[in-house]
Amino acid sequence: MAPPKKQVVGPLHLRTRSPEETVELAAAFGRLCRAGDVVCLQGTLGAGKTHFTKGMAEGLGVENTENVTSPTFVLLKKYRGDKLTLNHFDAYRLHGASEMQDIGCEEIFSGGGVSVVEWADRVVECLPEEHFLVTIRIIGTDVRDILLGTSGTGLADRIEEITETLQPWSAGDNA
Repeated sequence: MAPPKKQVVGPLHLRTRSPEETVELAAAFGRLCRAGDVVCLQGTLGAGKTHFTKGMAEGLGVENTENVTSPTFVLLKKYRGDKLTLNHFDAYRLHGASEMQDIGCEEIFSGGGVSVVEWADRVVECLPEEHFLVTIRIIGTDVRDILLGTSGTGLADRIEEITETLQPWSAGDNA
């Protein structure tokens, strides 16, 4: 019997018109996250990856989300939420997946919290097959297009609830 093929669902096409709205969208998404979820963020410098992470922290019940900053120089920050810990990785300065593995990403991914990886496209080889992929594109000064999809077969059953919850930010062309 052949192993199941990797399934990619989405992406949902979402739009925000301010950094605050990006935080609100991500907070709504964060409230839907479960232990073991890995959220991979992609986008150019200044696209809003850290704002998205702040929103997820808010959704997970992290106090003092103003303390959620990019962990560029420390590579990993942890924030305790009401029920789950947010593990915030930044792969910008890494030279590949092996450096991400050296800081224990596999153990952290499977450790029961929610993990967010900024610049995930730089460390694809160490990401779990089951993950959310969020691509943030700059459309205007404050306008962002956010594409949210899933990879792996285990997350596909959650996309309906996510689509419904994130409907206020729909760009209008989601299937």
